[in-house]
Amino acid sequence: MPPPPPRSRSAMARPASTTRLHDDVQAKESALPVSSSRHQLSTSSQDEAETNIQVVIRCRRRSEREIQENSPSIVTSNGAKSKDVSIEVAAPVSSLGIVTMPPVRTYPFDLVFGPEADQAMIYHEVVSPMLDEVLMGYNCTLFAYGQTGTGKTYTMQGDLTPTPMGNPSASAGMIPRVLFRLFHHLETSKSDYSVKISYIELYNEELRDLLANELSAPNGTTQPMGMANKDLNKTVDNGLKIFDDASKRGVTIQGLEEITVKDSQSALALLTKGSDRRQIAATKFNDHSSRSHSVFSITVHVKEPSIVGEDLLKIGKLNLVDLAGSENIGRSGAENKRAREAGMINQSLLTLGRVINALVDKASHIPYRESKLTRLLQDSLGGRTKTCIVATVSPARSNMEETLSTLDYAIRAKSIKNKPELNQRTTRNSLIKDYVAEIERMKADLVAAREKNGIFFSEETWNQMTAEQELKNTELEEAKKQVAIVEGQMRVVREEFDQSIGLLKIREGELKETRQKLVDAESALQEKEEELFVVKGALEEEIVVRKAHQHTELSLDQVANGLKKTVRESVKDIEGLFEKLERKTTVLNSNSQTVLTESTNITQATRTLSQKLEEIAELSVQTLRKLHTETKQFQSKELEILSLDYSRIEKQLERLHRSILLIQTKDTFETDALTVAFNVMKDTHETFKTGFRSWGQRLTKICEDTSRNLELVGTDVFKSIETAFETMTTLIEAIVQEASDFFVAEGESIREARDLTAEVSRKEIRRLRQQNEALVNMLEAEQVKAEKAKDQLIQRVSGLLGDFTAERDRSLRDAVGVIQDGNYHGEDDMKMFLEKHVGIMSQMETDGSEGAQTLQRRRGESKRTRDGVLKVGFYPSLKFVD
Repeated sequence: MPPPPPRSRSAMARPASTTRLHDDVQAKESALPVSSSRHQLSTSSQDEAETNIQVVIRCRRRSEREIQENSPSIVTSNGAKSKDVSIEVAAPVSSLGIVTMPPVRTYPFDLVFGPEADQAMIYHEVVSPMLDEVLMGYNCTLFAYGQTGTGKTYTMQGDLTPTPMGNPSASAGMIPRVLFRLFHHLETSKSDYSVKISYIELYNEELRDLLANELSAPNGTTQPMGMANKDLNKTVDNGLKIFDDASKRGVTIQGLEEITVKDSQSALALLTKGSDRRQIAATKFNDHSSRSHSVFSITVHVKEPSIVGEDLLKIGKLNLVDLAGSENIGRSGAENKRAREAGMINQSLLTLGRVINALVDKASHIPYRESKLTRLLQDSLGGRTKTCIVATVSPARSNMEETLSTLDYAIRAKSIKNKPELNQRTTRNSLIKDYVAEIERMKADLVAAREKNGIFFSEETWNQMTAEQELKNTELEEAKKQVAIVEGQMRVVREEFDQSIGLLKIREGELKETRQKLVDAESALQEKEEELFVVKGALEEEIVVRKAHQHTELSLDQVANGLKKTVRESVKDIEGLFEKLERKTTVLNSNSQTVLTESTNITQATRTLSQKLEEIAELSVQTLRKLHTETKQFQSKELEILSLDYSRIEKQLERLHRSILLIQTKDTFETDALTVAFNVMKDTHETFKTGFRSWGQRLTKICEDTSRNLELVGTDVFKSIETAFETMTTLIEAIVQEASDFFVAEGESIREARDLTAEVSRKEIRRLRQQNEALVNMLEAEQVKAEKAKDQLIQRVSGLLGDFTAERDRSLRDAVGVIQDGNYHGEDDMKMFLEKHVGIMSQMETDGSEGAQTLQRRRGESKRTRDGVLKVGFYPSLKFVD
């Protein structure tokens, strides 16, 4: 078996394809066999006394049309709510200046609401009690009757738009107010419930479901009770059919859909949907005249737990009927289709009037079946339903005949007696068993009827039985499903019941303890009352003593106020000192942070400058070395070239010399010439040699001069860099010196602040000690004064004075002790403040000293860096070689 579905507040409600205008559950229960009565739990007797139908009259204001016609008001009532209404039945007659007042007819009713009454008053006086009876399990009906244009639809529906807060508006009618109030009551209760809504329209004797998904167009051409209408009902898909239920005291509407709603908003949406589908038209009396009767039904199921463990189902139903208005076709201007509509409306209302007359006359035959309207209202008129009629009238003289007809109709309806019965409260299991037993009985009847010869059912009876059988099968299937749900809920309820029994036993024990405590408290209260009597006498004597000590208390109060003021001033001074110290600490921390930041920046700049200088020196040395190397290479290359030239010339001269010697040996005659030529060649050789030597010396000198000039230029550059570096070092030393001076000055200021704080703290501690001594002296003086007062009053209050003076002394000592404790705490706080302040000042001095040492250390590092840079040799290995 699958697990039961989760428990829901609306689990009992399921939409059905068929329903009854008057509760079918109650009808079934009335036809049950006697053997099933043991399963039913009835709360009260069904045989209650007969009650008259309640009739209420509502008179509206004159309409704009009636004001334009200058039609005077002829209907009067005593204020907004009264018990009777008066109407002038003729026009006043004037003869020879004498005005004869018209005769006045007075009608007594249950309630009469004048034009001053609003919708809320009518709801609270008429509808609210009916809603309470529905929740108790009764069937109730409220319908509005009257001439067209007198406010029937306004009374029943009114303004359907809720307020921004979700409540009905001031012009809302009875139906929306019932919906809002019903769900408000159900939601605040702890019982499970379900609410079903149905909305039908009777137009031209044709029933239409206004909440159906597909609404067919109305047919207004057939006669209401003719054969054509019966044939039409067979062909129209959405047509509704009326059948008598098994009890013969109500009717069943086949094909009517009941919709389950969970809140007032969804119910109001259904009401709006159905109202928009109603047949309305404009006439001379009303621009929005309803051309059909409508019945808005609310069925409420409430499940209540019982002491035997089974849930009881309580069912109530409220029918809200808005009848179409009776009208004079000649005066309303209805033609063609509208005239036929008016004829149908008047015919159904005439049938309703005949039913009322027959009920009043207690006739043997009541013509309910002459109209579908009277069949729908059969149980509301002379049946088991509590019924209320709201008759709406116009106050204008132009509508006097219709108003008199409405009042006569209402006064006769007031004589109808209904016999309201409370719907039985039954369990679901017994209800299902009864349904099963009735189905079996009907099956047996059917089999017996088939076995007999010559006994046949008529087509109407057969169709009715078939419809009822389908209805019962549907209800049986729903009941079986509900049984599964109820079984799951029963298991949950049994568990809750066991838990409740355990809690009940615990509560019984607690109740016994509470009762015992109550007895003890009552005895203690009696003792306290006796003590109170004694204390009252003591109180009178104490009043005398209090007057004697009033002056002393005032003095002590002044002293205490002075001490409190002094303490507040001291606390304020201490707070000022703390704020000053906090400001000094903030400034010192800011200055220290600034010095550290600037020191870090200067150190970084110095290191960067030293690195740049080292890079420049290294680059200069590399450049000079490269230049020297290139010069030596150039010199060597030139010397090598000169040596080669010199060698080549030497070789040429040697060849020339050998040639000359050869010539000389061969030609002695040319000896002299050759000698001369040899000398010339020798001179030339010497000249070349001398020229090359001098050129080499000049080249060497030029290279040396160039190297010397480059060295002088590099020396000048490094002197400029050294000058700039010395200037920067001087600036850094000046900054360090200023920072050191600042730290020294801050240290002096801190020491002065510490000395000042210590002095103030010592003075405050000394003053607090003096106050404590003064308080002790004052207590001793007050004790002496109290002893004197005791001696003076010892004769009258000797029994209580000793205790009183001791109590007053103890009270004074406690009060002064609180102040002394405060002073002691203040002294301790001042000592603690002094210690913390000295620690903070010492820490600030230590931080200042460390900052100064850090500056000195940075200064030494800067100086060492400068000296190291200046001591580096720029040309340690730079030597020129000739």
